[in-house]
Amino acid sequence: MSPAALGLAGLIVLSAVLRGYGLGHQGFWYDEANTAQLVRFTPGKMLGLIGQSESTPPLYYCVAWVWARVFGDGEAGLRSLSVLAGVLVVPVAYATATTLINRRAGIICAALAACNPFLIWYSQEARSYELLVLLSGLSLLAWSRARAAPSPRPVALWAIFSVLALATHYYALVLVLPEAAWLLVDHRARLTVRIAVAVVGVCGAALLPLAISQNGTGHDGWIATAPLGPRLRQIIPQLLIGTDSPARVAMKYAAFAAALVALGLLAARAGRTLRERALPAGALALGGFAFTLVLIVAGFDDLITRNIIALWLPAAIVVSAGLAAPAARRVGVAAAAVLCAIGLVATIGIAANRALQRPDWRPVARLLGPAPARGDRLILVQHYADLLPLSLYLHDLRRLRTAGARVSAFDVISMRSPQQPLCWWGAACNLIPSAMQRTYRLRGFRPAWRRQSHQFTVLALAARSPTVVTEAEVAAALRTTTLRHDELIVQPPSTARRRPQARRV
Repeated sequence: MSPAALGLAGLIVLSAVLRGYGLGHQGFWYDEANTAQLVRFTPGKMLGLIGQSESTPPLYYCVAWVWARVFGDGEAGLRSLSVLAGVLVVPVAYATATTLINRRAGIICAALAACNPFLIWYSQEARSYELLVLLSGLSLLAWSRARAAPSPRPVALWAIFSVLALATHYYALVLVLPEAAWLLVDHRARLTVRIAVAVVGVCGAALLPLAISQNGTGHDGWIATAPLGPRLRQIIPQLLIGTDSPARVAMKYAAFAAALVALGLLAARAGRTLRERALPAGALALGGFAFTLVLIVAGFDDLITRNIIALWLPAAIVVSAGLAAPAARRVGVAAAAVLCAIGLVATIGIAANRALQRPDWRPVARLLGPAPARGDRLILVQHYADLLPLSLYLHDLRRLRTAGARVSAFDVISMRSPQQPLCWWGAACNLIPSAMQRTYRLRGFRPAWRRQSHQFTVLALAARSPTVVTEAEVAAALRTTTLRHDELIVQPPSTARRRPQARRV
């Protein structure tokens, strides 16, 4: 086996370890809980609900539905699909960088992919982003070969992977569109190229009705309300060192410096041939980013880093080309080692710090325990107006009706959170902190116990007999916070629990 093959094999093993470690350690956060809930339905119902509850195309959920039947729909089982995609990104990065640049750049690019905290984070999330990276990477690999030799096989593979990427996430368009334009400019006389681009265009257009209907639901409407400046400033640091990490400032500047060294080497120490080989990847990355800005001007503003994750690979190939410059071998190796070391430190630091991980609602459900035998349980999660993810771990939850409910247990959940501006990636910083009162004065209720689970505090109150409780009475009992719409959750008594139906497959 050649040294390059041995090196690649080692990087694949390293990527599997980094992505597989502690896979079920973190509970589902809200977005993942949506995935877990969807894949528990029958295929027809799941596909119908995607248009109402999600803002992405259906391919990932279809694959995840099958995957869950084999590996389970728990945290480790469902996330393992993204782990597999993340591990496969490493050889795809190697093959693409080798095709566009050379084998040395391929090994460096594979190392950057294996150790990148942003890719590792989404390799451990039950969402479509890492599958998008894999399929868009395969599209880029096929494109690089079709551009050099537009025979039917690479052109057809480019069309297939481009369609699959678009069916996984609409933002695959930021890479697929520049690729299609480049192929048409270089090989417009080739019938196979024109057919392939037309097929991709038709398949992309077929997704438009779903995309328009999902846009109307407003699931991603919060993105456009956030200031554009901070979102733009997040992109490069997050692509380099991940969404969050200890010693973030120091690592950010060190990673910036290493990336600038790579670009400097490409500009000053690489030969003309190497720069020309790196040009397509750089043009695709810049062109895709420019297209996202055009979308914003046109009124489609969904720009956050994870939505343009497909641009990571072409950008990494440009960096790898600079680090592979023959005239600066030692400097390039050192800079590559710095980027990989930063990635490893950031990844390990996140894994070791609960405040930087996804919030775990499972111990909260265990603290609450089974539903009471008589009367409903009323749950208030302060500053949190969603049933998910708690409804994955406690069954039969519903909103409190206007008339109130006959309640024998009242449980209040508050949370601590390391707040930071524009936190959207599912870590504990995504939660809104709230203060727990000593008690909540509700007629007929007395404190039973108070316990802590990571960033959550749970206070349980109990009544001797079921008592009617209304939203107004709970609102009047609050002193440290105010009651928001739909924050009160009801769980029926255990005797009213329906027997779980067999899942239809």
